[in-house]
Amino acid sequence: MKILKSFDTRIDAEELLEAVEKYGEWNVVLVKKHWIKLIIPLFLVILSIILLNIMLYVIYIHLYEENLVIFWCLAVFYVYTTISWSIYTIFWIITNILWQVQAEKKYIDTVALAELKQESFEKFLKRTFLTFLVHTLVLIFNATVPFIVIHSTWVWSMAAAAWALIIDILFLYILNRVMYYLMEYEMNFDICTTDTLTSYKQEWFFRTDSTNVSTSAIKVIKTTKKWIKWALFQYWNVHIYTDWDLNDDSGKNLELSYVPDPKRLVKKINSMIGDNQKLYPNNR
Repeated sequence: MKILKSFDTRIDAEELLEAVEKYGEWNVVLVKKHWIKLIIPLFLVILSIILLNIMLYVIYIHLYEENLVIFWCLAVFYVYTTISWSIYTIFWIITNILWQVQAEKKYIDTVALAELKQESFEKFLKRTFLTFLVHTLVLIFNATVPFIVIHSTWVWSMAAAAWALIIDILFLYILNRVMYYLMEYEMNFDICTTDTLTSYKQEWFFRTDSTNVSTSAIKVIKTTKKWIKWALFQYWNVHIYTDWDLNDDSGKNLELSYVPDPKRLVKKINSMIGDNQKLYPNNR
């Protein structure tokens, strides 16, 4: 799935394939963020289901007796679109969490696995785009309901439309945030070969940043853990230094954040680069 040149959901699989063809599968490793990054979007999706229940209550109170047809149209729509999207997204998030928790290696080293994960992510994006579009159209409809439905309880219809409008806006905001966090989880990655270590960062839809460090310039790799949650969930930050002076931040060229199982990753990088480079995983 590609939007202009700044957004390509398959960039990680394409970069991994290119690296594998050049260096061999055993000399390439691709790292995604730790599953802890999925907790916030999971909470937001659950919140969207709560909003749906509030929405159903509002339209039932205000529309059931006076406008039964409109009530059922709205109720079926919200149940079908919001619930189906929420359940699908929850399933997608839990599947990704379980994959990383159960995986012996927390990084990706095969093109087939990278492509499989991206196909799943593309399905999520397409479904989310469609849900966003449909809900935007319904938001416009809800804003015009008081001017379409004229009857003796016009004030109550207007109140229902106002509440529906507020909840629709909140749902669209939640959907937007969920999409942002999952894009951050799937499209931000680090890839290391025997020659280079590159960090990719997707900034929403219209910007992509990448930082490249030659492995021949790497002097020290440090892993940093703070507070109990870092040790509890086993995700740390990895700092790449090209200067021996660790007290000088100017020597730190690259920082990999939310790295799952960094000790295993450092060992993997060490074995790829070979004896000519010495990588020291230190904890502080």
